[in-house]
Amino acid sequence: MEENALVKVEGVSKKFCRKLKRSLWYGLKDLTGEIVCLRNSEPVLRPEEFWSLKDVSFAVKRGEMLGLIGQNGAGKSTLLKLLHGLINPDSGKITMRGRVQALIELGAGFSPILTGRENVYINASILGISKKQIDQTLPHIIEFAGIEDFMDTPVQNYSSGMKARLGFSVITQLDPDVLLIDEVLAVGDTAFQEKCMRRMDVLRKSNKAIIFVTHSLYQVEALCDKALWLEKGRIVQYGEASDIVRDYLDNQERRAMSESQAEGVTYEGRITTATRAYFTAMDSEKNTVDSAKHGNDSLFPKQGKSPSPDPHNTSDLLEIIKVELVDAEENVCSEFPFLSDITVRIYYYAKRRIDRPLFNLRFLNKDRSIFEASMLIDGYGPDWVEGQGMVECEIPKLPLTPKVYNILLFVRSSEGIADLTTMRTVANFRITDEHIEQVPLLGPMAVNHLRQGSPVYIPRTWRFYNGECPKPIKTIEVGYES
Repeated sequence: MEENALVKVEGVSKKFCRKLKRSLWYGLKDLTGEIVCLRNSEPVLRPEEFWSLKDVSFAVKRGEMLGLIGQNGAGKSTLLKLLHGLINPDSGKITMRGRVQALIELGAGFSPILTGRENVYINASILGISKKQIDQTLPHIIEFAGIEDFMDTPVQNYSSGMKARLGFSVITQLDPDVLLIDEVLAVGDTAFQEKCMRRMDVLRKSNKAIIFVTHSLYQVEALCDKALWLEKGRIVQYGEASDIVRDYLDNQERRAMSESQAEGVTYEGRITTATRAYFTAMDSEKNTVDSAKHGNDSLFPKQGKSPSPDPHNTSDLLEIIKVELVDAEENVCSEFPFLSDITVRIYYYAKRRIDRPLFNLRFLNKDRSIFEASMLIDGYGPDWVEGQGMVECEIPKLPLTPKVYNILLFVRSSEGIADLTTMRTVANFRITDEHIEQVPLLGPMAVNHLRQGSPVYIPRTWRFYNGECPKPIKTIEVGYES
């Protein structure tokens, strides 16, 4: 643990009780134990108690910003209250150096019947700021908050956004050493949120220590030096912000996919009956795939016994038996590293001779079409098909960014007019951020933007010109690195 840290947390734990009456009884017993010096130095859980935080340790030095991330109920706000001294830990040690200011709850410390101006003076005086200093700082507070016309209005008439504006303006204009911010800034408008982020960045660069809770991983990656990921009160990871954000996004995506599949729905989009049947059949089809690798002809079930994704559809001239996604090593997968070579295999059964069928694959993210691999563009395959068969579509270095995708399949007649199969979702897969280092991640929000921004990454070149100079003053080539 760093010796020069402004904030040092060592093995801190905090427990709460789910029931009020029992909580009051426990509180009385603990108070009595402290008075007679009989309190257990190693607290344990009693009936109806739970750990809001358990054995949490970290440090924040001058000039550092720490982002606290995690799902609701992870213990983030409890940790901020402990740091601010609003509640005491049950075990462990917290060391805070310098002046600490916090914005943990909207309007905390504001009297609703007093005006905004009066509340500024009262809050600043509580923090030990003289009236002369407040007089000098007040214009900057009002300007930053952007609520000049309402400074003489009672705070009880403020909106939640106006309270957040005033509260943030007060604590950041009074030059704290340690700044604690909860996710209350989410209630403000986008322009003010950006203004707050810029202000916190200025404070960090002026040798302050900042800890803040946010659900915006863009802000964590862009502003924070380190991140602390909490889950059920315990540390999952603590380290460099970009690494923690990357792992957290990966975990949340995996969890959402798992939960959605368990509920019988697809992640990021409404599922069709055919897709649901596809997932149901996946496990049973795995054994068929294994036997196919050993040359077993049972890969194609007899007509009428096919594990088709849509067993109720009997009108298709060309039945889709199953669809597999295969990596470069011939492994059937549902997850692929970034910029992988992917092959889509379509197993079919044509009920009669079909001349020049046109197979088409449409890749979607969040129900939005991204691109197509389409024989309507690329031209015909064989002159005719009949009975069982397989079609492969190989896509080298698939330029999709780390996200979840669906594949929609339809087969058209040779004229491209009539559907030979019912259009349906036949595959659901995920691109992971493994091998993401093949792309130069130099921007302030690179990981987040690849994960949550555009679903396609394409190499490009930037050129900058100065005045009418015919040659670029700077050229940046952005592409794949081996």
